[in-house]
Amino acid sequence: MSHYKERVEKDCLNCGTQVEGRFCQQCGQENIIARESFWSLLTHFVYDITHFDSKFFGTMKVLLTKPGQLSLEYIRGKRVSQLHPIRMYVFTSAFFFIIFFSLYKADRIGESDFDRRKAKLEKLELAKTVVTEKPLLSADSTERKTARSVLADLEKEIAGIKLEIREEEREDSLDQLEKVNISDTLKKAGINVPGNITVQGKESEFFTLDTGSDSSNDAFSSVNYESLEAYRRMQAALPADKKDSWVKKAFVTKIIAAVETGKIQGERAYLKNFLYNLFHSMPKMLFVSLPIFALFLGWLYGRRKELTYSDHAIFTIHTYCATFIFLLGTFALSSLQETTGWGIINLLQVIITIAVYLYLYKGMRRFYGDSRRKTIIKFILLNILSFFMMSLLLVIFTAISAAQVGNSAH
Repeated sequence: MSHYKERVEKDCLNCGTQVEGRFCQQCGQENIIARESFWSLLTHFVYDITHFDSKFFGTMKVLLTKPGQLSLEYIRGKRVSQLHPIRMYVFTSAFFFIIFFSLYKADRIGESDFDRRKAKLEKLELAKTVVTEKPLLSADSTERKTARSVLADLEKEIAGIKLEIREEEREDSLDQLEKVNISDTLKKAGINVPGNITVQGKESEFFTLDTGSDSSNDAFSSVNYESLEAYRRMQAALPADKKDSWVKKAFVTKIIAAVETGKIQGERAYLKNFLYNLFHSMPKMLFVSLPIFALFLGWLYGRRKELTYSDHAIFTIHTYCATFIFLLGTFALSSLQETTGWGIINLLQVIITIAVYLYLYKGMRRFYGDSRRKTIIKFILLNILSFFMMSLLLVIFTAISAAQVGNSAH
């Protein structure tokens, strides 16, 4: 029941029906005063927040301490005292990914050690300038002494990073001059390979394979284009029997677009954009995996006719929510380790990882009520199926990310 003041009149403001109680029996609207004071709005807001908090924390307590119990209570009809599973998933996943993306910056993905060193060098150079210009010139002798000590540390660290950068630049320049014919090396070792395999330079990361077979080269001839416009024009000009099928054309177009974008943007920039796209596809990937996971459970427990697909989905949602919370714990420990350097934190992270799998096993045991032996077998099968599912989804979303980056340039 809400905390709004009830109207004296008994006609429903929504549908006009004569109301017999606090709520209209026809449309369900509460018979309350339409206009209220600011104080009333404020108190109602506080009531709603505290009510949500009590329900949220109560639900979380059962979710984390009794795996599978929350799902069991929900399908048995005990629902008012707990958050709705969909609302819980939206809330926990949103909170999880906010924390995740704030800790693991997407724009840092694909950044090489060389780039990170350059960025750190710039920060240290700026810090050196600030210390030189201000504290070192201070009238306070203690501040000047401290500044000299800080400046010495900065100069030492800057010198070390500059040395690392010079060493990496020297290695890169040597790599650019390298061109290794792998097939010759293999043949000298007594291993015969058809055609030639060559590797050029670490920086370009360019590999070519010539098998010496006309059939294999013909099969992938369309992919050899590095310009989407050239491929489209060639396809338009070719005779009908020489044109690619619409399926192959759709596939090849995506690949060429990705290759062309990589050439336009540069390999590192393209890789960074691609990984950024893939990184931000994770929420969608998990959301897509959820109903498939529930489908696996439905298959494993197919003999339990009293359970519907939605029951398996409820259990899956609660399991995902608990997993998000466990992973948030590992993020917190990871941040704590970076700050403190305590070795025991690594052990705690391993324990939490084990707890995620143990939670799923315990949840399956409680929710489905099978024996330990049956639950262990189904638990192993479920994890194998989940591994292949996530691998397939990763491939699909990788292809989608590559296509999106390619299309962004066209």
